[in-house]
Amino acid sequence: MAETDVSAKDRERYARARARGEARAQDPSAVVDARYDPDRGLIELTFGGGGSMAIPRNAVPGLQRASTSAIESIVVSPAGDALSWPSLDVDVYVPGLVERAFGSRLFAAATGRRGGRRRSKAKAAASKANGAKGGRPRQRLSA
Repeated sequence: MAETDVSAKDRERYARARARGEARAQDPSAVVDARYDPDRGLIELTFGGGGSMAIPRNAVPGLQRASTSAIESIVVSPAGDALSWPSLDVDVYVPGLVERAFGSRLFAAATGRRGGRRRSKAKAAASKANGAKGGRPRQRLSA
Protein backbone atom coordinates (compact mmCIF):
# COMPACT_ATOMS: atom_id res chain seq x y z
CA MET A 1 0.00 0.00 0.00
CA ALA A 2 1.43 3.36 -0.99
CA GLU A 3 1.84 6.02 1.64
CA THR A 4 0.04 9.28 1.11
CA ASP A 5 1.09 12.62 2.45
CA VAL A 6 -1.64 14.39 4.36
CA SER A 7 -1.27 18.13 4.33
CA ALA A 8 -1.97 20.40 7.27
CA LYS A 9 -4.98 21.74 5.38
CA ASP A 10 -6.38 18.20 5.05
CA ARG A 11 -5.80 17.54 8.76
CA GLU A 12 -7.77 20.69 9.57
CA ARG A 13 -10.62 19.58 7.29
CA TYR A 14 -10.66 16.14 8.93
CA ALA A 15 -10.71 17.71 12.41
CA ARG A 16 -13.63 19.99 11.46
CA ALA A 17 -15.52 17.03 9.96
CA ARG A 18 -14.96 14.96 13.12
CA ALA A 19 -16.16 17.87 15.28
CA ARG A 20 -19.33 18.22 13.15
CA GLY A 21 -19.93 14.48 13.43
CA GLU A 22 -19.51 14.53 17.21
CA ALA A 23 -21.85 17.52 17.51
CA ARG A 24 -24.42 15.80 15.31
CA ALA A 25 -24.21 12.67 17.47
CA GLN A 26 -25.05 14.83 20.53
CA ASP A 27 -28.08 16.36 18.77
CA PRO A 28 -31.19 15.83 20.94
CA SER A 29 -33.22 15.05 17.82
CA ALA A 30 -30.99 12.11 16.89
CA VAL A 31 -32.52 8.65 17.32
CA VAL A 32 -30.51 6.65 19.86
CA ASP A 33 -32.73 3.55 19.99
CA ALA A 34 -35.48 1.97 17.95
CA ARG A 35 -37.53 -1.13 18.63
CA TYR A 36 -40.62 -2.79 17.26
CA ASP A 37 -43.63 -3.57 19.46
CA PRO A 38 -45.43 -6.42 17.64
CA ASP A 39 -48.45 -6.36 19.98
CA ARG A 40 -49.31 -2.80 19.02
CA GLY A 41 -47.73 -2.80 15.55
CA LEU A 42 -45.62 0.26 16.41
CA ILE A 43 -42.01 1.26 15.87
CA GLU A 44 -40.87 3.06 19.00
CA LEU A 45 -38.12 5.66 18.60
CA THR A 46 -36.09 7.09 21.48
CA PHE A 47 -34.29 10.39 20.90
CA GLY A 48 -31.07 11.76 22.39
CA GLY A 49 -32.98 14.49 24.22
CA GLY A 50 -34.97 11.87 26.15
CA GLY A 51 -38.16 12.08 24.10
CA SER A 52 -39.79 9.19 22.33
CA MET A 53 -42.49 8.55 19.77
CA ALA A 54 -44.27 5.59 18.27
CA ILE A 55 -44.98 5.30 14.56
CA PRO A 56 -47.28 2.69 13.02
CA ARG A 57 -45.43 0.12 10.95
CA ASN A 58 -47.79 0.82 8.04
CA ALA A 59 -46.35 4.36 7.84
CA VAL A 60 -43.01 2.88 6.77
CA PRO A 61 -42.89 1.91 3.10
CA GLY A 62 -41.74 -1.67 2.70
CA LEU A 63 -42.84 -2.95 6.11
CA GLN A 64 -46.53 -3.56 5.42
CA ARG A 65 -46.09 -7.25 4.48
CA ALA A 66 -42.85 -7.98 6.32
CA SER A 67 -42.63 -10.61 9.05
CA THR A 68 -42.36 -9.60 12.70
CA SER A 69 -38.86 -11.08 13.03
CA ALA A 70 -37.65 -9.07 10.03
CA ILE A 71 -39.10 -5.83 11.41
CA GLU A 72 -37.53 -6.38 14.82
CA SER A 73 -34.03 -6.17 13.31
CA ILE A 74 -33.92 -2.35 13.16
CA VAL A 75 -30.53 -0.68 12.73
CA VAL A 76 -30.13 3.00 13.68
CA SER A 77 -27.61 4.97 11.61
CA PRO A 78 -24.53 6.35 13.42
CA ALA A 79 -25.83 9.91 12.96
CA GLY A 80 -29.24 8.91 14.36
CA ASP A 81 -31.09 10.25 11.34
CA ALA A 82 -32.02 7.02 9.57
CA LEU A 83 -33.44 3.58 10.26
CA SER A 84 -32.52 0.50 8.28
CA TRP A 85 -33.83 -3.03 7.90
CA PRO A 86 -30.95 -4.78 6.08
CA SER A 87 -32.80 -8.09 5.57
CA LEU A 88 -35.67 -6.22 3.87
CA ASP A 89 -33.44 -3.74 1.99
CA VAL A 90 -35.44 -0.87 3.51
CA ASP A 91 -33.83 2.42 4.58
CA VAL A 92 -35.85 5.33 5.96
CA TYR A 93 -34.82 8.91 6.75
CA VAL A 94 -36.26 9.73 10.19
CA PRO A 95 -37.36 13.35 9.50
CA GLY A 96 -39.21 12.12 6.41
CA LEU A 97 -40.81 9.33 8.41
CA VAL A 98 -41.97 11.76 11.10
CA GLU A 99 -43.39 14.07 8.42
CA ARG A 100 -45.19 11.16 6.77
CA ALA A 101 -46.64 9.92 10.07
CA PHE A 102 -47.63 13.26 11.64
CA GLY A 103 -48.07 15.58 8.68
CA SER A 104 -45.93 18.25 7.12
CA ARG A 105 -47.39 21.11 9.14
CA LEU A 106 -46.08 19.79 12.47
CA PHE A 107 -42.73 18.96 10.93
CA ALA A 108 -42.43 22.39 9.27
CA ALA A 109 -43.17 24.15 12.56
CA ALA A 110 -40.51 22.18 14.40
CA THR A 111 -37.97 22.70 11.64
CA GLY A 112 -38.67 26.44 11.56
CA ARG A 113 -38.14 26.76 15.30
CA ARG A 114 -34.89 24.84 15.04
CA GLY A 115 -33.69 26.99 12.12
CA GLY A 116 -34.60 30.15 14.00
CA ARG A 117 -32.26 29.17 16.82
CA ARG A 118 -29.28 28.92 14.49
CA ARG A 119 -26.66 31.56 15.05
CA SER A 120 -24.33 32.84 12.38
CA LYS A 121 -21.90 35.74 12.44
CA ALA A 122 -24.15 37.71 10.10
CA LYS A 123 -27.22 37.02 12.25
CA ALA A 124 -25.39 38.05 15.43
CA ALA A 125 -24.16 41.27 13.81
CA ALA A 126 -27.66 42.14 12.56
CA SER A 127 -29.14 41.45 15.99
CA LYS A 128 -26.53 43.64 17.65
CA ALA A 129 -27.13 46.46 15.15
CA ASN A 130 -30.91 46.23 15.61
CA GLY A 131 -30.47 46.24 19.39
CA ALA A 132 -28.43 49.43 19.19
CA LYS A 133 -31.29 51.03 17.25
CA GLY A 134 -33.87 50.04 19.86
CA GLY A 135 -34.76 46.60 18.54
CA ARG A 136 -36.75 45.37 15.58
CA PRO A 137 -38.87 48.13 14.09
CA ARG A 138 -42.61 47.75 14.46
CA GLN A 139 -44.57 46.90 11.37
CA ARG A 140 -46.81 49.69 10.19
CA LEU A 141 -50.37 48.78 9.36
CA SER A 142 -51.43 49.93 5.91
CA ALA A 143 -54.93 51.31 5.55
